[in-house]
Amino acid sequence: MRGGRRVRSGRTVPAGADPLRPVRRTPPVPPVRSGRQGGAVAQRARSSPTLEHLVVARQLQRAREEYGRLSFAEAAERAGTSHMSIRRLESAATALNPDLIRRLLRLYGVPAAESRGLMERVEAARRPGWWHERYRTVMSAAYQEWIALESAAFAIRLWQPALVPDLLRTPAYTAALHRAEHPRADRREVDLVVELAAERQRRLAQRSARLWVLMGAAALHTSVGTPGVRRGQHAALEEALSRRRVNVQLLPLDAGPHPLLACGPVRLLRLDAGEVADHVVAESPMATTITGDGTAVARLRRALDATAALAAFPRTLVPYLPDVPDTPQETEHG
Repeated sequence: MRGGRRVRSGRTVPAGADPLRPVRRTPPVPPVRSGRQGGAVAQRARSSPTLEHLVVARQLQRAREEYGRLSFAEAAERAGTSHMSIRRLESAATALNPDLIRRLLRLYGVPAAESRGLMERVEAARRPGWWHERYRTVMSAAYQEWIALESAAFAIRLWQPALVPDLLRTPAYTAALHRAEHPRADRREVDLVVELAAERQRRLAQRSARLWVLMGAAALHTSVGTPGVRRGQHAALEEALSRRRVNVQLLPLDAGPHPLLACGPVRLLRLDAGEVADHVVAESPMATTITGDGTAVARLRRALDATAALAAFPRTLVPYLPDVPDTPQETEHG
């Protein structure tokens, strides 16, 4: 992921032309993360927080408020640390420090059994995500956070107006798209991006998560890669129509106005974790925005429902497919 910016907690993100841009979040879950998907970037040593890390952060906040009844400043003074250290701990913006957490739990008066359970979660949360070791060089911190949430989602609903959705792309389509977006990417970078995309798809199927895709018919006409790449992608989409736990809806080219008309790619990640809300991931050419703001989540759900009511559940894509000419022999990855 190249470029991008990080929007810090407490700031409002300008809405621009996208009606689904999030408004505000409150701790403990980091409210907004921004950065572009794709491309190699320099990485900090720590992996972006996994869902387990976010859950621990939320439980630490609750322990301070409900057991300790302390403000950030009061807790910091009694624990011999800074209030910013505790703020960052509760927003999952820093690595988990077991010694500090034990000290805080004793300070707050958390019952022994609950403390033991939380410390077990701390140990699990300190392990980096599956993507960290191999793929972090082609992922920004924001993209890592996105994948952390996606990896824990029991259901994913997404809207993709002009491209085949990432979770249904073939390796050749993924490679061709990445090269178009990042012309200077070397072969190793492209291979890692393709491998990461395939691993995301594999893990989604392995845990039997539900995928509900709403895509514009224009995506079938967008020229990505060679004609052979496009034909292969169309065949893969045709196969996806018959998969269990995958729903594919197609919005016709002549569909009328709908709530997602001016919206870019966006998805709703449904999470089965009481401490962590469902999240919206909204993509744009310059940044990826992630939020668990309840208002943004509810607005996206309504927009998806209303737009889906205008879309078809095709049994076959044949009536929607453009003519793609035959071509000479093509290279690997298109």
